Amino acid sequence: MADRVTFDEVWENPVSGSSRIARHYIPAAVSLEAVAYCEKMVAQLDLNDLQQAHDLAIQATRIKFAKDLPAR
Repeated sequence: MADRVTFDEVWENPVSGSSRIARHYIPAAVSLEAVAYCEKMVAQLDLNDLQQAHDLAIQATRIKFAKDLPAR
């Protein structure tokens, strides 16, 4: 597992990806558990449309982690 400094650096400056991916909607304080849950949901949804899978997974993550996530 990476140390906290490395984690923070990668969190703020991803190597690749879109700003629409789930982790950009989740505060770093809740990140590891929520991101793992969200990405697992994307894989379980097994949709042909990755954007739709991410959108649904983000919704599910927001419901599951509602007390830890900022209001939209």
